[in-house]
Amino acid sequence: MKNPKGFRGKYFSLAAILALNTTLAVAQDVQSVVDREANMTPKEYAVSEEETPPLNEIPVVVVSKKIKVAEIGAPFASEVYTQKEIEQSHSKDIYEFLNTQTSISTMPTYSNPFSQKIDMRGYGLGDGYENVVVSLNGRRLNNIDMSPQLLSSIPLDSIEKIEIIKGSGSVEYGDGANAGVVNIITKDYEGAVVKSYVGDNGLWFGSLGVGIKQEKFTISGYIDDYSHNGFKSIDSVGDKDESWSRNKSIKAILTPIENLTLNLSKTFSKMNVNYPNALTLAQYQNSAYSIPAPSWGVNFSEQYYSSNVLAYGLKYNINDKIAFEAQAFNEDKVSNYVTYNSRSDYDYNSYEAKISYNEGNLKSLVGLQSFDGERQSGTTNTTKENVGVYAKADYILNQNTFSMGVRDENVDYKYHKGSVNLKDSASYNAYDVGYNYKLTPKVSLFANFNHSFQAPDIDRFFNAFTNTFNGFIEPMKVDTYNIGFNYLSYPHTFKATLFYASINNEIYYNAATFTNTNLKETEKRGLELSEKYQILSNLFTTLNYTYLDTEINDDGLGGSYNGRDIPGVSAHNIKLSMGYNPIKPLTLLVSQTYKSKAYAIDDFDGNFGKMDSYQITDLSATYTYKKYEFFAKVNNLFDKKNALFADDGFSLGVYPVNYERTLWSDLARGFNETTYTSILLV
Repeated sequence: MKNPKGFRGKYFSLAAILALNTTLAVAQDVQSVVDREANMTPKEYAVSEEETPPLNEIPVVVVSKKIKVAEIGAPFASEVYTQKEIEQSHSKDIYEFLNTQTSISTMPTYSNPFSQKIDMRGYGLGDGYENVVVSLNGRRLNNIDMSPQLLSSIPLDSIEKIEIIKGSGSVEYGDGANAGVVNIITKDYEGAVVKSYVGDNGLWFGSLGVGIKQEKFTISGYIDDYSHNGFKSIDSVGDKDESWSRNKSIKAILTPIENLTLNLSKTFSKMNVNYPNALTLAQYQNSAYSIPAPSWGVNFSEQYYSSNVLAYGLKYNINDKIAFEAQAFNEDKVSNYVTYNSRSDYDYNSYEAKISYNEGNLKSLVGLQSFDGERQSGTTNTTKENVGVYAKADYILNQNTFSMGVRDENVDYKYHKGSVNLKDSASYNAYDVGYNYKLTPKVSLFANFNHSFQAPDIDRFFNAFTNTFNGFIEPMKVDTYNIGFNYLSYPHTFKATLFYASINNEIYYNAATFTNTNLKETEKRGLELSEKYQILSNLFTTLNYTYLDTEINDDGLGGSYNGRDIPGVSAHNIKLSMGYNPIKPLTLLVSQTYKSKAYAIDDFDGNFGKMDSYQITDLSATYTYKKYEFFAKVNNLFDKKNALFADDGFSLGVYPVNYERTLWSDLARGFNETTYTSILLV
């Protein structure tokens, strides 16, 4: 969602850990942890017999990279979250799941809960979302302007799997895959699932998922409705930060003849939200419930948003080695800032065609992708068109997996307003080399090098305050190096990755001048650890820890920012959960999220110092009776006060988020034993 004028924008000892877990891996000859996910792995994601390890260990399959690969053999860093794990988290929505369970950080875009910024691997909450490609069933969700990906249009209950590819993916996904890729796969319903939850402050949610599966066809869909009366008053006449959203979707899969599969889907989303402008630091310290008193404009923004998506495609297996696949996506959407009478209409058309060849230990493909985006705002028309071709191959030799890929992409820009016509074009390339070595069927080491790029979005060429053209800025180019360790078994799984990224022309927003420009040379380095441990049959825990270190080596402005951190990046990020089943039908879950202090978004000179850390603890209880599930949850159990901090060039703006304890409860029912899913009550 595009922001209105004004405020916008934007060790652990690894050797000891690896030694410990390698010892565990060699000593412990037990069944792979992924066995518990066997029933949730669709046939279309299954790997070949050559890849299937012994002892009936069914591997988790990463499909985001276009070429399917078992998680233990992946030549890149990854996180995979199944439907069961998503349900166990009892998250309210996808943003909460990503922020509390994964290495990704999310925060509302200047108080807008429906449009949240995404950060991974230290690119910052200001601009990090533009360095992550988000894909929904193959459809690219990244926008052509400075609007974050709209994940709030994806009901969490509709998701079958979330795959996070870290520091790789530029060959298959192109523009913007610098930090990596988030691939979201939705499920096909069978039977019916009804869910409803209520909470304080007038929170209400209801959803219905239905579907039919037959030998030759599958049809399924969902509808949900969410509303919230708001947490607080945001102006002097009693308006509150209320919101509502409605999503619905229907899709069909048809197999008219052997080897041919057709798909067709239609998705609608509408939402409306009032969100307050910034508080001053003094107001926030006094009370997070303070009413904003901006020096210009109004106290809050009202935004209406709608999206209408048509998707269709086919897959044809020419023979047992060669397959052809084509997909098309057409999206019409509207972003209307009612408060400012500012409306933008978007028209996105994307296409992909690819041919894959699989024989024995060799898997390869070539593909063509096109993304044509247009934004009409009043009399201004701006377009960005990407066309990319890529080739990729993976080869398995005994315990070794080798991977290599290249991509060439052309980007065209056009701007038209009255008699002014501007255009520009450029070509970019990406390449990726990876290697994985399996020490045992459960233990592997990997290394990966990825060269990626980011072509500037259309807002980057204009002054954020005057909306005047300030020039075509340089593209961003990144070299990322990854080395890692995987141990996937039961009852204990562990992953560790060290990474380093060298960046030329990192794109950022200069709040002091309201312009978008480049940092000449920057770098990022970090350590990522994840742990899942079934301590007892009724006690489990998960841990996700990320250490990040960022530095501006050459700001390109004479050195005033040299040696400083990238704003909006916390050095330490910890997500910890523990679940306990005192009796079989009852599950108790406590989770803790902590992000250490960081500089405010866009505060490159560090004038305001580091802001408060982010801390939140959630507690939930779930009780299952036959096909019913009852759920209750307390968010922010200890009533901690949290906020997003941002520098507008003149002052510090504070946007409270998760600043109070909230309660909610839920009831879910499955009408078909084969498709009942455990659903959260909030």
